[in-house]
Amino acid sequence: MGLPKHVHRVTKHRKSGDETVYTFYTRFRNTKDAWPSIALPDPLEREFSERLAICEALERDGKGLLLDGKRLPEPKSKDFWPEAERAIGAFIKRGREGIKDFKALVDAFQSETNPFWSELAASTRRGYKASGNLIVEIWGDMMPGDLTTVDAQEAIDALGETPATANQFRAFLSRLMAWGVPRGYCKANPVEHTEKIPGGEPWVPWPNWAFETLFEHAPFHMQIIAMSAFFTGQRQGDVIAMLKPKAGENVIAVRAQKTKKTVWIPIHSAYRKWIDRVPSNDSLILHAGSRTRSYKTADGFRTEWQKLMNEEAFKRFREERIVFHGLRKNAVINLLEVGCTENQVGAICNMSAQMVQHYGREVALRSLARDAMKLMESRWSEIEPAAFRNRNGT
Repeated sequence: MGLPKHVHRVTKHRKSGDETVYTFYTRFRNTKDAWPSIALPDPLEREFSERLAICEALERDGKGLLLDGKRLPEPKSKDFWPEAERAIGAFIKRGREGIKDFKALVDAFQSETNPFWSELAASTRRGYKASGNLIVEIWGDMMPGDLTTVDAQEAIDALGETPATANQFRAFLSRLMAWGVPRGYCKANPVEHTEKIPGGEPWVPWPNWAFETLFEHAPFHMQIIAMSAFFTGQRQGDVIAMLKPKAGENVIAVRAQKTKKTVWIPIHSAYRKWIDRVPSNDSLILHAGSRTRSYKTADGFRTEWQKLMNEEAFKRFREERIVFHGLRKNAVINLLEVGCTENQVGAICNMSAQMVQHYGREVALRSLARDAMKLMESRWSEIEPAAFRNRNGT
């Protein structure tokens, strides 16, 4: 009898003279792209057609096999068929009965018809897409209402070797569950009570040596972009899109991709000197690329910036994790250091008071320490141990 596509049979001859025939499903067999062979029942058995349908629904990536986004164990594992059958069952139910499992929740949340999703910045959506795929891989056929805080924390901890990824996963899962509550996917958000992975913030403010390296080794068009971020505190994508202010203008308007708000930032006198150095070509563009009059997308700048960071002169940047986004933190710290209120900082850097607190917590600690030491200095005579006075001859 003819066998379906990708199905083949192997006959094993034993010393006793007996023969055993095995049936396998191997997509792209005998090619460099061949999939792992999956054992099937005999074609005459009832289960054959059911399991063949599962095999035909499989997808494969660099990590292994998936079924409708659900990550499956290795084909030789005893758990492969139970997991695969559960995944195909969920897939069929989802289409037939509108089952509200995690796969359905992620699909609904990431739909272009969901205003919350469609209004997110492109960079945020890319990160959330990766987290959404991971959620489907882990829990695709599970009901969101069955997720516990312990389940969520275990998944977050499993990503602990890369804190930034783990915390982005946690942030997306929390938003996803919160969005699902009023839409009938679950009754509560158990992620609220989970913990972040320490060290998840990959950026630090730029130290002085970083600016010295940039000024010595980077071309001017890259320096001016960094200076725009330093003096305005805006996100990378918003900095790239800045328009050049006209001569005599003392503010620069920035349209934030993330919040869709426009902020008007007074131009610092030191920043004006950088702007005035930009070649005059009758263009409204402030930041030109190395080969183009402007960056069409922030991705073009990121590619060029990464090439710069990969140069030997910027080795210390890589070792100490100095990244472009750290300039935003510089801006917040500088404004707080000179006495600006959190609302004033937020108005310039286009961020909430809570985020200003988050970025500026080091400034708050330094300020508290200075105030504490001033108080100790002023009242030292009241607490100085007698032995100190005797030793100093006072």
